[in-house]
Amino acid sequence: MKKVFITTGTEHYLRQLMANYTGGNVTLLQNFSQSLLYQESTGEKLFQEGAEYRVLQSSGSIKGFGVVVFEYIHLRDEEIPIFLQMYQRASLHFSETPGLQSTKLTKAMNMNKFLIISFWDSEVFFHDWKKSPLSKEITNIMRKNNTQSGFSHEDIYHYPEFSHDAK
Repeated sequence: MKKVFITTGTEHYLRQLMANYTGGNVTLLQNFSQSLLYQESTGEKLFQEGAEYRVLQSSGSIKGFGVVVFEYIHLRDEEIPIFLQMYQRASLHFSETPGLQSTKLTKAMNMNKFLIISFWDSEVFFHDWKKSPLSKEITNIMRKNNTQSGFSHEDIYHYPEFSHDAK
């Protein structure tokens, strides 16, 4: 089973962790207020702290540049089938979405917390997608079904990482 592991910290600390794990598939992602380590693996996580998600669906391939968007979604039990059906329907159009490299639908290992991870050529493409009819339809369906969650929040990170910590 493929998993995604995420941990946050200062850039300096995360770079030290990366240096200790030369063989691991670990990527440093950053924005102007936060840094995180992102690992995809079928094995164990390389760091002790952080979140663990099971990959439910994955499409596309990562080019090695651009932005990564994390969309965190909390759902009640009765909302999960509706959400999964909406995601499945939307995923049929991902290959046609300009600037979209890859998507991953993940679920937290111990709660009804989902994380959609999408890799984009640039932040502009992501914002264009959010204005698209399909994205608006998904949001409207979640509102219509009286979901209490909607999209809880989004975080956008750049990759490859930039270095502003000289230590």
